[in-house]
Amino acid sequence: MDFETMVRMTQKELKAAVSEELTKMGYSVKASKGYVYAEGEVPILLVAHLDTVHGERVKDIFYSKDGNRLISPQGIGGDDRCGVHIIFQVIQNARCHVLFCEDEETGALGAREFAKSKIRPEVNYIIEVDRRGADDAVFYGCNNRKFTDFVCGFGFNEEHGSFSDISVIAPRLGIAAANLSSGYHNEHSRSEFVDLTEMASTAERLGRMVNTTSTKFKYVERERQMSLFGSGEYGQQMLDLWGYMSEPLEEKKEMLMPLPESAYLVIDGHPIENHGDYLMDARSNVYDFVHDLGAAVKAENTSAYTQTGVPLRFDEDDAIKIKVLPLERALEMLRSA
Repeated sequence: MDFETMVRMTQKELKAAVSEELTKMGYSVKASKGYVYAEGEVPILLVAHLDTVHGERVKDIFYSKDGNRLISPQGIGGDDRCGVHIIFQVIQNARCHVLFCEDEETGALGAREFAKSKIRPEVNYIIEVDRRGADDAVFYGCNNRKFTDFVCGFGFNEEHGSFSDISVIAPRLGIAAANLSSGYHNEHSRSEFVDLTEMASTAERLGRMVNTTSTKFKYVERERQMSLFGSGEYGQQMLDLWGYMSEPLEEKKEMLMPLPESAYLVIDGHPIENHGDYLMDARSNVYDFVHDLGAAVKAENTSAYTQTGVPLRFDEDDAIKIKVLPLERALEMLRSA
């Protein structure tokens, strides 16, 4: 199953397709409510999620001039079709345990169903492939330094993140876990694109990792630390983003407020968690910060709310000047990159 075929599928279609593909590979597959699980022989659990935030099926796919980047006006859905594709590349040569979860973007519903199940795979560690970029490794609430050193020994750099499926699964199983970059960028927006070279690099390094003998790494709870923006990894992520966005920028600028930790978004009718890269203007318009362009792009059909369901209010005291680009211009710049 090639990558273009994957990104054109709905979650339901992809769930059926991965189940069929795993069966063809000789796996015994359990397709249950919220997830697909296949028991392997190599004591490592590989995880990715089947859904995307985009409500429209991918119809048009465009490539950059060098053929290395993919983008779609409907939203390419690399988050997390990249992870699904990479896992299938890895298990061609290493029969790891596999878990594909549904509805990560709406609260890790599939991961929660798996955590409630009686399935307890005997594995040394868990790797999720659902992180933007090329070289990140995010450990969330897990602070097993030996495991961190092991993962980063394959060319990944420890970074901060807010939430993913392993945030639910790892503490439940008591097994250390990391989330690796999978080559997508500008997730949760229609300016999302996929870098095929970065995908291949993660597949190669993960392949070496799972074929390297290791001991069992236990889940060690991270001690939460306070920051001006809140506690733990989210606070650090917001501090990093604040510093990055406060750098001098050119072109049109607007006063935008980074969304607080407690906020959540509704995109095309689907509620999702705030991952730290969203902002809002005084008119309650929501923007996605595009790191590759150093600018914000207005998010279509997106609203921000408090935890109690009340529309989020703009606070000028928390706002900073950010470069803003029209979606069409951002897409043009990303295609020509």
